[in-house]
Amino acid sequence: MSGEDRENTEDTADAINATYWIWAFASPRIYRTFSRVPPREHILRMLDLYISYVKKGGHHTASQFQPVHYERRLPLAMRLRELFEHWTQPDLAQEMVDISRALIEHEGIKPPACGWDAHEDPEADGIKYEDSLLWPEGVPAILRGQWPPKQFKR
Repeated sequence: MSGEDRENTEDTADAINATYWIWAFASPRIYRTFSRVPPREHILRMLDLYISYVKKGGHHTASQFQPVHYERRLPLAMRLRELFEHWTQPDLAQEMVDISRALIEHEGIKPPACGWDAHEDPEADGIKYEDSLLWPEGVPAILRGQWPPKQFKR
C-alpha cells in the first residue's frame, strides 16, 4: 500500500469513527445507556478529525437520499466543537443533539425509521453501540476480540 493509499484509508477510518460519535450524540436514548462519559479531549479530537475530513470535501458513504447539502457540515461541525469545548458532562445540550442530527443528515444518512428520540441501541452480536465506538484506549469490541463478528460458522 502506498503512502497516499494509507493516508486515504486512515482519513476514511477517522471520518467513520468521528461520524459514529456524532450519531451517538444525535441519539440521546443510546447516549444515556453508556456506562461512562467520553473525555472532553477525546471528543474534541474526534471533532477535529471530522472537521479536517469536511474541509477536504470528503464524503465516504453513499448518500441515502438527494440532494445532500455537504456544504452545511463545516459551520455545524465548528459550532458543535465550540459547544463541546464548554461541555458540562455528562449531559448533552439540546443544541448539541440538534447539530449532531443535522450533521448526520448532511452526510447523506437517513435518521432511524423510528425517529431519533425513540432510537434504541442497535446491539448486534452482543456488541453494544458504546463498544463499537473509538475510545481513547481503542474500540472495546475489538480489544475484547468481539470484532469482526463471526459471519460464518464452519
